[in-house]
Amino acid sequence: MRINEIALGRSVKYNFFDVFASVTPRDGKPGVSIRTRKDRPAETRKSGLYVWYHPDWGYFYVGIAAADNFTERWNKHIQKLLDNCSSAKQMKNWKAFADRFKAAGYGLDDFKDITLRFFPVASRAEFPGEEAAFKKYLEDLETRIVGIINPACNKEYNPERPSSTRYPEPRNK
Repeated sequence: MRINEIALGRSVKYNFFDVFASVTPRDGKPGVSIRTRKDRPAETRKSGLYVWYHPDWGYFYVGIAAADNFTERWNKHIQKLLDNCSSAKQMKNWKAFADRFKAAGYGLDDFKDITLRFFPVASRAEFPGEEAAFKKYLEDLETRIVGIINPACNKEYNPERPSSTRYPEPRNK
């Protein structure tokens, strides 16, 4: 198989806690403690594209994961969404979204409603010597999807265009 023949695999959806065992704030320190499930789905060990979705907020992020950095990437997104970064650099669009998420009365308890949709693809190992082309291929796919759905947390987000991200009214506190 050549890189230009790769197709996205059939998407799979998982509830947040099908992948993560726990997310808990650290006592008196920045950051959160995040544990993945030992029995997490096999797809979370593959390369591919993923989309984060919340029923009230819509699709808010599209990203790429390689088989060797999948949980590390998602751990950083959790920190960004909670605006509680210790090992992740907070980005402008994530910060703006995290602020609105919190201001609307959402937080860690609402992670149970997040769905992680994953589109697995072939692994880099299937293309020895073509790792750079494989990475470029995934980046091009991500760019196309982001261009279509315009999720709020991606750096390419354009607030002047329609978006798959919604901003619900704040909850009663």
